[in-house]
Amino acid sequence: MIYHYHIDFKDETTLQTTPQKEIRGIVPIIEDRQMDLARIFPVASDWRPMGGTVARYHSHIPFSQEHSDRSWGLEVKDILSLLYSSEGDTIYYRKDKAYRPDRLRFWVYHTFFPISLERRGIYHILHVGSVEVAGRPILFSAPSFGGKSTMTDYFIRRGHTMLSDDALGIEQRGEEYYAIASYPFHRPYREPEVLGYPVENFATEAKPLHTVYILNKSDETDEIAIREIKGIEKFKAFHFSSFVTFNYMKEERFGFFTQMATKIPMVEVTYPHDLSRLPEVYEAIIAQEESRLS
Repeated sequence: MIYHYHIDFKDETTLQTTPQKEIRGIVPIIEDRQMDLARIFPVASDWRPMGGTVARYHSHIPFSQEHSDRSWGLEVKDILSLLYSSEGDTIYYRKDKAYRPDRLRFWVYHTFFPISLERRGIYHILHVGSVEVAGRPILFSAPSFGGKSTMTDYFIRRGHTMLSDDALGIEQRGEEYYAIASYPFHRPYREPEVLGYPVENFATEAKPLHTVYILNKSDETDEIAIREIKGIEKFKAFHFSSFVTFNYMKEERFGFFTQMATKIPMVEVTYPHDLSRLPEVYEAIIAQEESRLS
């Protein structure tokens, strides 16, 4: 189950899995050997670093403009091309010379499908780690290399249920914001184009988001400090947590996260950049959660 959808790899038998219960839908992944993104879409972005290689977007109009058709494409240089068709919620792919089935799964799970969900307005995607504490989802947010993968990994090794080690779906239901788990793989060392190892203790149920933890590394000799964030500072913390932001999305995302920031507690954890002190940081976060539950 990926973001509560079942991904059905029609042409890659080694990637096929049994559909889970409680899924939101089934998305077929179909090979199209004749697909040409440059012919289908008149607009392409520049090549940009992505996932350890370079890739570019394809669309009917520039990604700076709103458009009712959510179909789009992603071209990963020398590896594969992907096309999301909004008619029938189908993903098509074409192999390139460096194609491998594991690369197809990586690019679909890690990048292409979550962006497609955000473009369709199904979820907002945050670039965060997430685990459950006492059955309640918490998020770890930080700039790149800011420690969210390390923190997520430590909680997983302590037996906590994983929702995400990289990207998480957020869905608003009335006055509550639900955490939507991504995919059941964990990549603690962030190898390019590698999903990581399978995680058995993976969340399969959407639950209301409980707390956002902003990770802030400090000197190795510093003490651990926890403080609650309030006001505009809460929204600023979401700035480096965006998974992807196209220009036409900025205004809507601003409104969404401004409203979300008024509902969800946000806590900054300043902790020493020293792996040997992770147990202390863990205990401090657990104590913070217990104090909020009491």
